[in-house]
Amino acid sequence: DQYYCLTKNCSNQTSAVQVKDIVYSNIKGTYDVRSPPMNFACSDSVPCTNLTLTEVELLPAQGQTRANPFCWNAYGTVQTLTTPLVYCLLEEIPQAFKQNYIDSC
Repeated sequence: DQYYCLTKNCSNQTSAVQVKDIVYSNIKGTYDVRSPPMNFACSDSVPCTNLTLTEVELLPAQGQTRANPFCWNAYGTVQTLTTPLVYCLLEEIPQAFKQNYIDSC
């Protein structure tokens, strides 16, 4: 979450650390149903890229399942079935960012 903030009244920042090539693998746990089970909130100017989810199972600690992970400007793939299902990751790096991404490799 590139917009992590300790209070609820934080402004959206345009600068951010680049988050890329992250693998979330073999994760099991619980989450509070008052917030999304997964939160991939990435910067408008610096998207998260090449995120990979495999063998992720998050269940509600109490109450009913909230089946909507949150993604904002997050690019990646889901390699195996996750709980809850993650449909919000974007598939292709945006063209405007692609050149910068290639230059940074």
